[in-house]
Amino acid sequence: MFKIMKSIIVLIILAVVIFIGHTVILDKAGKFIYHRDVLKPADVIVVLAGEETERVAYGVKLFEEGWARKDRIIMAGGPVVWKYSWASLMKKHAENLGVSGNAILLEEQSRSTEEDAYFTKDILTKNGYTSIILVTSPYHSKRAFNIFQDVMGNEIKIISAPVEDSWFQFDDWWTRRRDRAVVLSEYSKFLWLLMFGVQ
Repeated sequence: MFKIMKSIIVLIILAVVIFIGHTVILDKAGKFIYHRDVLKPADVIVVLAGEETERVAYGVKLFEEGWARKDRIIMAGGPVVWKYSWASLMKKHAENLGVSGNAILLEEQSRSTEEDAYFTKDILTKNGYTSIILVTSPYHSKRAFNIFQDVMGNEIKIISAPVEDSWFQFDDWWTRRRDRAVVLSEYSKFLWLLMFGVQ
């Protein structure tokens, strides 16, 4: 009887600790998928496809502030429908925001973050670029950085610059359905990456 009571008390204490500390645990779990570097000038800015407008808008902001030494911005994203790619639509968006079409390079073959990295590396190598500012969403930033780092090796320096003014916020992310969905999705993709590596 004493052992049963002891076990029940331990379980109750454990439940109370988890209940009280769950916000700290979940907060750290959310921030685990985030990676931001100190912003420094690089040869070009690379914007990964995804979301509606925030990635392109932030990439354009950095471009207009002069962070791309070679005055080039690469839009990375493969086929969407018919003759359109994510990259071509992103280019139109960037032009609408004031960027000259001549400053925009397109990577239109990729269908995943890994392919973004491989096909973008081809463009970088072809043009002699050795450093990039990588723009994506906050929740996607660490995985994207890790993949690009694996693919680029020591040849290309990567500066991670996730969108600052994103719809996704780490504060209390677990209380919002959309935020929960992207965090859980990122964790499943991280697990896949850990198991199989960059293909």
